Amino acid sequence: MKNLILPFLLFSGFLFAQQTSLKESAGLFPLYLVDGMITNEEQLKAFGPAEISAVSVYKSDNLPEKLIPFINFISEGIISITMKNDAQNLEAVSLDRLNIQHQFDELNPVYINRIFVKNNTVKILTDALVEAEIIENNGQKFLNIWTVKKSERNGIVKRSGGIKNLPKEKSAAKTVILK
Repeated sequence: MKNLILPFLLFSGFLFAQQTSLKESAGLFPLYLVDGMITNEEQLKAFGPAEISAVSVYKSDNLPEKLIPFINFISEGIISITMKNDAQNLEAVSLDRLNIQHQFDELNPVYINRIFVKNNTVKILTDALVEAEIIENNGQKFLNIWTVKKSERNGIVKRSGGIKNLPKEKSAAKTVILK
């Protein structure tokens, strides 16, 4: 019983913090990781407190080695969750594979919620993929993966300096210009 109390308290505190959401008050959208794989807030709700071994929150660039690919998310925050049973059995896809699916070179830069990820071999849970779009910056095109619902993106659009949608291309992804 004592072994369940700490994860329950951590998870309860996490859920409470999400209810008093930084998203609404400060426009912050932390990166969520489950066993090193990118996920979103919606997917976290599917995990019960008894399944969670540890929750770590990072807001400085003093990251563990395994989180270095996500250093650009420090200003938004990184919430890393370690599961008791390895989450590797969850369906996930690597960012380089997503590049290939969208007719890009596998090494082409990938963004998550308009923030650059430094390593394309990291994985994202497929259920956390809300939308893929092609963004253009100075004539170069990149893949951006949204893990945030469209209705929640207002803060992201504001920090991106305003987004203008271009006419849709033949690709399933849409093109937008980052200013």
